[in-house]
Amino acid sequence: MQLASLSWMTEQSDDKRRARLINAMLDRIDVDGLIGQVDLDDLLARIDVNQLLDRVDVNRLLDGVDVNRLLDGVDVNRLLDGVDVNRLLARVDVEAVTKRANVGGLVAQSTSQVAGSTLDIARRQAVGLDTLIMGLVDRLLGRDPARQSLGPPRLVSEKTEGRPASAPGRTRVSGYYAGPLSRLLAYLIDSFVVFSGAGLITTIIVGSINVVLEADLQWDWRAGVLGFVAFSVWFFLYFWAGVAISGRTPGMSILGIKVVEKEGTPVRPRHAAIRALVMPISIATVVGALGIVFDRRQRALHDVAAKTAVVYDWGDRPAELPAPLSKWLTDHGVGDVTR
Repeated sequence: MQLASLSWMTEQSDDKRRARLINAMLDRIDVDGLIGQVDLDDLLARIDVNQLLDRVDVNRLLDGVDVNRLLDGVDVNRLLDGVDVNRLLARVDVEAVTKRANVGGLVAQSTSQVAGSTLDIARRQAVGLDTLIMGLVDRLLGRDPARQSLGPPRLVSEKTEGRPASAPGRTRVSGYYAGPLSRLLAYLIDSFVVFSGAGLITTIIVGSINVVLEADLQWDWRAGVLGFVAFSVWFFLYFWAGVAISGRTPGMSILGIKVVEKEGTPVRPRHAAIRALVMPISIATVVGALGIVFDRRQRALHDVAAKTAVVYDWGDRPAELPAPLSKWLTDHGVGDVTR
């Protein structure tokens, strides 16, 4: 018994000596100095991150996560109360966010698409009425629609591969001769622009003459002659420049029609000039404009003189008839544009 007690006391004494020795050694170790001598970059460079990740059992880790318990421990109201919304918004650079998101471009694109869709709806109605009118004219004149030319050879004979497809149920009429209603509406729009512009130009010219020459030019016969000359020049430039440059006037652009050579190629500037010069004769005689209705190629006198034709052209979208009208025309064979 005494030996066991003596042995226990000896062990206790040895443990205390070892503890004092360890503490003394630790007190002499300069931990900061040791850490300062560690090259962290070299240490991290020796770590194979991919190998470490390969050893991590992600599924096992996720299985050990109690999501419901975590969510139950989250005090959402407390978190929201700690959020300073005004401070967060003050740090947001709205202008930079708008630029990066291209909000302006998105709005412009959406607006353009809506406007284009609305315009196409109106164009389809005009094309549909054109088709009905020409179908009735064919019946009155006893003409066989199957023998009528749909449009200039280079436009109606081209394959449609690579072109935008029409919507299901809608008959495509791109490149076909434009009907009387579409052309009339385009001309009315252009006439409004021409007469408005002519009045403004005449007023500016008369005012300029009175100021520069110190004249007293009143609205008498002299002003009338000057106005007529200004109107004639403006009329010619308006209908020549637009057609020569892009094949269409602003009114034609709205209705989706275009002037081309009779074969379907882009109109030449010289032919555009002839067309603009002869157009007043067609309008004044009325008979010259009736060719749009009764001519096989729906050409007015100025089209015949200039060797041009007017066709449906909606740019990057196919010109087409409304779906219900397409079906009705096909079922009844009235103005069948699919022949």
